[in-house]
Amino acid sequence: MRPFFKYLLWLLSIFILLLFFLLQTSLGNHTLEQGLSLYLSKKTKNHLEVSSLNINDYPILEMNVTVNNGAMVHLKGTATKSRIEMDYHLVGDSFHYNNIILKNKLNIKGHILGILSKALIRGEGEICEGNIVFDFIKTPNAFKDINVHLSSVNSEKVLTFLHYKPLVTGKADIDATFKRFSKYQKDGRALILMHNANMPTVSGSVPFDLKTEIEFKDMEYFYKGGIKSKIGSLTIVDGYYHPTKREAKSLYALNLKELAYFEPFLKHTYKGAFESEGSIYYKDGFHVTGKSNKFGGLLEYLYQNKSLELNLKAVSLVKMLTFFSYPALLNAKVYGSIDYDLEDKIVLINTKLKETRFRKTKMTDMIFNSTGINMLQDEYNNSSFVGGYQNNLLKSTLNIDNGAKHVYLTDTTMNSKTNSIKSRFEVKIAGNELYGDIYGTLDNPKISIDMQKLLKYQFNKQIGNFLGIENKNAIKKELKNVTEDVSKTLEEIDVNSVKEKAKSFLNGFL
Repeated sequence: MRPFFKYLLWLLSIFILLLFFLLQTSLGNHTLEQGLSLYLSKKTKNHLEVSSLNINDYPILEMNVTVNNGAMVHLKGTATKSRIEMDYHLVGDSFHYNNIILKNKLNIKGHILGILSKALIRGEGEICEGNIVFDFIKTPNAFKDINVHLSSVNSEKVLTFLHYKPLVTGKADIDATFKRFSKYQKDGRALILMHNANMPTVSGSVPFDLKTEIEFKDMEYFYKGGIKSKIGSLTIVDGYYHPTKREAKSLYALNLKELAYFEPFLKHTYKGAFESEGSIYYKDGFHVTGKSNKFGGLLEYLYQNKSLELNLKAVSLVKMLTFFSYPALLNAKVYGSIDYDLEDKIVLINTKLKETRFRKTKMTDMIFNSTGINMLQDEYNNSSFVGGYQNNLLKSTLNIDNGAKHVYLTDTTMNSKTNSIKSRFEVKIAGNELYGDIYGTLDNPKISIDMQKLLKYQFNKQIGNFLGIENKNAIKKELKNVTEDVSKTLEEIDVNSVKEKAKSFLNGFL
């Protein structure tokens, strides 16, 4: 038996020396820290480096751990193979653990309590330039019973952390509760509130308030919310999102008090208010439908594949042109379609105009002063407008017709950038015919009348009156007959009578 005790004492001596080396010497401590770093890194599948370790008061431990070369956590308390109870202080300019990546400063203090496979973790501190208070239970494969409250956090940094494009700026308050939370299993709710937020790419510097509620049911998210500001509101209901299918849909109601605020975003000046409601669907691209009664009649629209299709039913032409910042020369109800290719910025217009009347403008005043034609007294129900818009240029043909009278504006070019107009016109109103050009600015157009055609028309008209004939072809035929027979009939004509008729014709013409 003596050799056995001799070897046992020898082994105990070696073990004591090893413990002394590990616990009482700097080299031993460093070796223990390295071993523990390797163990923790392997267990967590992260790079954890124990930079200091104090086990002098074991089972009370105290150590500093650097997490993936980023933030450092200071731990102090008791830890065994089965149970942990420790205070912690997590601080750093960034934090990376598993799929959690935060590229912002954080400073959080808290407590860890429970068995290692089911530990309760509490904490509070500073994150994303705001404050956080939380508690949850961490299991090997999921988080459970989560309660998180974020106050006055930077929304841009939160959205970046969640891998969303940071379109919104401002401070946010977020309350979230989850019974469970893992990659494929989520059961909980989140409430997001923002006050005096901004969306620079859309509304410039105009602040708004936001409220959003989200319900998580595993891989299905249900949401509703709204945005309110001095320029309008947007309400979202019946929202649905499936992250793995990348599918989303919702109903919406939009009420904008003044679209001029959105000029930087829309790349065009729109004037006035706009109201509509419809649906949004996303699956390999946005699909937005809607309708609006803002323009008197019904405007229906569909956005998909970077194109916008508008269908108009009895829409007020005045309200629509005013909305697009163009002068309205006519009152009319518009029926038809407008197609807008947003990528190439091309607009195609194909419409019919009903109950059309001219509005009192400088153009109608000039026509009346020049010719005596009153363009305001008639209504036209067989009219049309077709055209195309690209690069600030609107090229179009406008036919205003009621069968007996008409006004045609052809080869029309309007430039919204230079505020100019150029067009040919033909008018048949009140027994008169008029031809010419429109040119100048949209605000102050000028008219050039083709006097040669006007004089020819007036001459033919007066000759017809003189001969008692209205049809042009009949006038020409009659003039030919008169010319051929003039030598034969001259002796039979009462000269005084011819003089009186000629005098009457000239007076009427002049």
